[in-house]
Amino acid sequence: MGTPRLLRNANAPGWTSPRDILIQDGRIARIGERLPCDDGAVIDLRGRAVVPGLVEAHTHLDKAFTLSRCVSEEGTLSAAIREMARLKRAMTVEDVYRRAEACLLRFVASGATTVRTHVDVDPAIELRGMEALVRLRERYRETVRLQLVPLARSTPGAGDEADYRHYLRAAVSLGADAVGGSPTRANDRAAHLRIAFATAAEFGLPVDLHVDESDDPADLALETLADLTRAEGFEGRVVAGHCCSLAAVDDRVAARVIEKVARAGIAVATLPLCNLYLQGRHDAQPVRRGITRVTELLAAGVNVFCASDNVQDPFGPYGRADTLEAAWLTGLTAQFPPSARSTLLDMVTIRPAQALGLGADHGLEGGRPADLVVMESTSAEGLVVDRPERVLVLKAGRITATGPSARQLGVEGPEV
Repeated sequence: MGTPRLLRNANAPGWTSPRDILIQDGRIARIGERLPCDDGAVIDLRGRAVVPGLVEAHTHLDKAFTLSRCVSEEGTLSAAIREMARLKRAMTVEDVYRRAEACLLRFVASGATTVRTHVDVDPAIELRGMEALVRLRERYRETVRLQLVPLARSTPGAGDEADYRHYLRAAVSLGADAVGGSPTRANDRAAHLRIAFATAAEFGLPVDLHVDESDDPADLALETLADLTRAEGFEGRVVAGHCCSLAAVDDRVAARVIEKVARAGIAVATLPLCNLYLQGRHDAQPVRRGITRVTELLAAGVNVFCASDNVQDPFGPYGRADTLEAAWLTGLTAQFPPSARSTLLDMVTIRPAQALGLGADHGLEGGRPADLVVMESTSAEGLVVDRPERVLVLKAGRITATGPSARQLGVEGPEV
C-alpha cells in the first residue's frame, strides 16, 4: 500500500465548489469534501484548477529540434520530406535519443502524462530512430506513458510496397504500440492499407496513419480507409491523422466520407500547428486554412482530438511541445464558439485517451489512475484560453514536473 496523498480544495471544470482528491496506490481513491488523510501528504491547492493529464496523441519526437540543421524556406510538405530525408541519413541513435528526450520532457512539463509519437523507419534512417525511442520509453516509463508508432513508407517510384512491409514489421518487432504508415503518399494506396491492416491483425495492434495531408481533393484515402476499417473488423481501433484534403472536396463528397468515418469508428487527429503552416502554399487569396473539417466531423459523432505534431523542424517550425496550445489553436482556426471551449479541453484529455485505447484509464473520476495536472488558475472553465502555468504534473500520483508556483504549495520539485 502506497502512502496516500490528498489534493485539498481542488477546482475542476463542471464542479460548482472545491473538492478534495484522495490518491492511493497511484489511483484516485475518492473525490469529495473535507476528506480525511491523517497518514498521508496533504497539498492545499487553494482553489486551483485540476484536469486529467494532457494526452499528446500525435507528435514526432525523432524529428524534434532539427530546424537549425536544415534549409526550409519553401515551407511545403514535399520540401520538408526531402530535407528530412537528407538529415536522417546522418542521424545516430544517440542524436535521436538526445533530441527526443528534450522534447518529451517539455511535453511532460506542459502537463502531458501520455505521449504518442510517430517514428520514421525507412531506408534513410532504418531502425535507428525506433531503437532510440524504445530506450527513451523504458527510461521514462514511470514519468510518462510513451507510445511508439512506426511511420514506415514505401520507396518513391518503386513498383510495390516491399520496403513498407519490411520496415513496418521490423519496427513492430522492436515493440511498437500501433501500426503506422502514410497511404496517401504510397505508390499503391490500397496495397499500403492492406499491409497495415494485415500487420496490425497479426500482432494484435491498433492502426494510426497519416492520411490525406494534402490540398488536393483527389487525395481522399480516408474514404478507402473507412471502407477497409469495417471490412477488416477494426471499428474503434483506427486513428487517421491530418485528413486535410477532406476540406478541399465539395460538401456532398465530404458528407459521404464523414458518414463512413463515423460508421467505422475512426478517430481523427487535427494538427493545426503544422497544417496551417504547410497547406495552402500554392493558393492565391483566399488561402485555405489547411485543417480538416473539425466541426462537421464532431457533429457526425466522430471522435476528433487535436495534438502538437512536429516541434521545431521543417514540418513545424513553431511548435513548443505544449499540447494545450494545440487546443487553443484548434478553437481559433476551427472557429469554435465560446460555449464549446469545454470540448477543446476534452480534445487534449478525454478524447485522445479514448482514441489511444485508454478511455477506462483516464479522467478525473474515482478508480482512474491519478494522472493529473494542477493549473495556476482558479477559473477551471477558461484553461484553454488562458493556458496558465502548469503548477504540478502527476503521473500515477507521483509528481513528475513542477512550475514556479509549486513552492507556494510547499512542493519543492518533482519526485522523479
